[in-house]
Amino acid sequence: MIAVNDGSWTPVRKDFVEPGTRCRQQVGRGRHHGFGNGQAFILRDGQGHEYPFGEACARAVLAEPDLLYLVPDYTERDAGQPVPEATAPDNEEFEAAGPAAPRARGAARGGRQGKASDAALRRTAAIRYLVLRMEKVASVPRVQPTVRFPALEAVYQSYLETGELPDAQVKRILAIERSATTPPKLKTINLLDVYTAHVKLERVIQESNRVEQRRFLRSIHDWLARHLVLSAAQIAAAGIQMHPHAFRSLLLREAVPAADAAKGEKGGKGDMEAKGEKGAKGGKG
Repeated sequence: MIAVNDGSWTPVRKDFVEPGTRCRQQVGRGRHHGFGNGQAFILRDGQGHEYPFGEACARAVLAEPDLLYLVPDYTERDAGQPVPEATAPDNEEFEAAGPAAPRARGAARGGRQGKASDAALRRTAAIRYLVLRMEKVASVPRVQPTVRFPALEAVYQSYLETGELPDAQVKRILAIERSATTPPKLKTINLLDVYTAHVKLERVIQESNRVEQRRFLRSIHDWLARHLVLSAAQIAAAGIQMHPHAFRSLLLREAVPAADAAKGEKGGKGDMEAKGEKGAKGGKG
């Protein structure tokens, strides 16, 4: 059974989880369900430990269930995967959470109106951008150094230590994200695409048992890290499912032809041509 709400849990974020991850709560006949789409809500207990939860299970243990939709969502740009059918031997249960953005707006408006609602959403957006730049994307192997922004280092460390983000810093972070001087590749939407592609590429690399295929996938991952963009051909060749508009910002179009030049990835000699990267000549990144 799902544990009774004791008010000790705090929602932290919605994020990707490793294949095979189980929900913290028990359902049905004492089993812990899995996450069919590889996404979970992360909750923190009273001792500071974080655990993955399905949406229904998370709502059941939270003192204020609607706060679940006010956490940063790092899975927003995932195209989503179909929920797998229950396996024959164990009849396992899976939970797939739906889009949280509309409910986030509803949750914010469900409490205090006006400024308080807007402030909650702005804080969530600022935290997500801060963590994307300073942690999620910055930790991608061989990622370009412009991702991690020295001007945000102090506020990021403070956020890690306290979990708080003062209003002044919320305004500052959002101003950086929206600034005309911030390259399109370092805006929230593109960083979410990069993070999502990174997670999916790492999964297919781990699942591949062919050396040549792993080398080929690594070359695509390296390109992503260096250029913060993938072409439609690269996405298709890697066999990953992305948001229909992934990396398709109008301001990023000039980068797409360059991304097609993945033939220059020396580690995957000849592989791109075999996977349909036509006309890619000599781009070396």
